[in-house]
Amino acid sequence: MSEKEKGKKSKKKTGLGLAIWILMFLIILIVFLVKQEEIKENFDKSGATALIEKKIGKDIFDDKKNESKSPESEKTTVIDLTKNIKKKESQPKKEQTVTEKADKSEKTQLAEKQAAEAEKKLSQIKKEESKTEVALKPVEKKETVAVEKVQETKKEENIPAKSNSEQRQSQITQEPKVETKPLTAPAPVVDTNTMKAKICFVALDSDGPVVRKEVTRTVSKDSPLLGALKALLSGPSPNEIKTGCKSYIPPESQLLGVSVKNGVATLNFSEDFQFNPDGPDAANIQLMQIVYTATSFPTVNSVQFLIEGKNIQYLTEGVWIGSPLGRNRF
Repeated sequence: MSEKEKGKKSKKKTGLGLAIWILMFLIILIVFLVKQEEIKENFDKSGATALIEKKIGKDIFDDKKNESKSPESEKTTVIDLTKNIKKKESQPKKEQTVTEKADKSEKTQLAEKQAAEAEKKLSQIKKEESKTEVALKPVEKKETVAVEKVQETKKEENIPAKSNSEQRQSQITQEPKVETKPLTAPAPVVDTNTMKAKICFVALDSDGPVVRKEVTRTVSKDSPLLGALKALLSGPSPNEIKTGCKSYIPPESQLLGVSVKNGVATLNFSEDFQFNPDGPDAANIQLMQIVYTATSFPTVNSVQFLIEGKNIQYLTEGVWIGSPLGRNRF
């Protein structure tokens, strides 16, 4: 391509560009002229016109066409503007009326509430007044009773006083008689599961020989023989010792078993029962204590002694225990 053709094409492009810009400018200008009043109102509201007038010194909306217009056209524009203003002013008035109506409805509701509360308070006051009236009635009755009592006391004061002797006689007659009843001791509580048993201890007579001394103890009905023998092995109580009671059974002796069959009580003792430090006479006394305590029960006639479960013929002191022993043995 030659340089001439290139130059023609560039000129065409620049011409088209200018034509487009001119069209755009014309379109903007036409829109501006059509909507000039709306743009002016928006500028007036925002205060932009005042700023532009200060800087430029002119009204940008004044045009040669506006200068050539007649005064009648100016009047019409002014009238149109005032109509718009009146329309705008009428809108807030309508809004005010709506708000006023809402305020009035709220006020009426408040007034109704206050009236209802006042009625409630009046009803409460009436109820309280009725209660006070009811409460006052018994008070008036009490006052009348008190007045009558005062009158009676005045009448009594007018009556002459009685002599001392008459007063005493009246007091004697008025005093109530007090009946004196004899005090009875509470009945002792009896345990139905217990019974009395005889325990055989010994005591030294004034002449020297040893004599039997039986005491009574409470034992359980479930196993009375076992309870009586355990009481015997525990020895006399302090009060019984004061009366002279004594036991010759070795204190270390223990009862290991008890059984009764055909009137014979088989008693199994520990090995300590076999040795008596006081000699054969004391060994005979310890056997007597056991036999008399066991045979105090009607179901027992004699006693068979065992040592650690074995039938031994003699105690270490030579005292016979190989067969059952009864009371006739001592």
